[in-house]
Amino acid sequence: MALDTATIIRRLAAAPSQQKDNEAQNIINGASTGDLAGVDAEGVLRLYEALAMGNFSYYSSRDQAAVKRLRDYTQFQPVTNTPDYGVGLVTAARKTINSSLIKSAMVTNIYAAEYKRLSMLEWVGFDGATIGRGQLGQPAYADVQKKFKAELEACVTRVFVSELLAAPVPAPPIILFKFDFGKYSVKIPTQYAGVYTYPAIEDFVVAAYLAIRIEAATKAGRTTQDTAKFAVAVYHGMFAMVSAAQTATGDTVNWSPVEANLKSGGHTDEVDYVNEVVK
Repeated sequence: MALDTATIIRRLAAAPSQQKDNEAQNIINGASTGDLAGVDAEGVLRLYEALAMGNFSYYSSRDQAAVKRLRDYTQFQPVTNTPDYGVGLVTAARKTINSSLIKSAMVTNIYAAEYKRLSMLEWVGFDGATIGRGQLGQPAYADVQKKFKAELEACVTRVFVSELLAAPVPAPPIILFKFDFGKYSVKIPTQYAGVYTYPAIEDFVVAAYLAIRIEAATKAGRTTQDTAKFAVAVYHGMFAMVSAAQTATGDTVNWSPVEANLKSGGHTDEVDYVNEVVK
């Protein structure tokens, strides 16, 4: 019988209080690697609690070994394929028009373009309204929370649970506070400042916000290349100047006349930014 959360709850509940860690050991050590890979976040957190949070004065070598086996075979492995993981979550969700236009290279290009344009204050650590490699702010994160709620939860859960399992046992409070052990779930930060320092989560948020901007930029008669360029321009905070250029040129579909107008108005660097991201 496959190991699931219901089984974990039943077996831990049946064990005496002082022996729950022993039962958690039995569950983990008796499960196949495939079974452990199938346990959801709630099940993992229940097992972790029984092993690492029941007795704050003593953790046996068997407890430590069980946490390690859980860490080695759980589905919540550290994300190493950045930014592909975050981009993959966005494109697989298919929640926006032309979301397939989002590529890992675009995310990487945004980071490079933003890095080149950091102000002196940002270089020394004084951020403004936008933060991180992708220079996004709270409004963008709020949009992602609404449009990609389930995917954001999946991303944060994987990253936070893998961090918990990789930490020394017991984990420090700064990590434990990221979980609700009453509901056995991850607390999804409401503020972008709570997630952007995790590269895998930042990759996802940047990709998701790009997808939202591409959806808004999708227009009848507009090529996919131009759609991406208009989207990146708005991502970069160029909405007002792009709107003015469209009015001046009388063209609301194509990018080239808008680009020419922006350059003639002294906005060469902004145009360069767009072309650095969309190649």
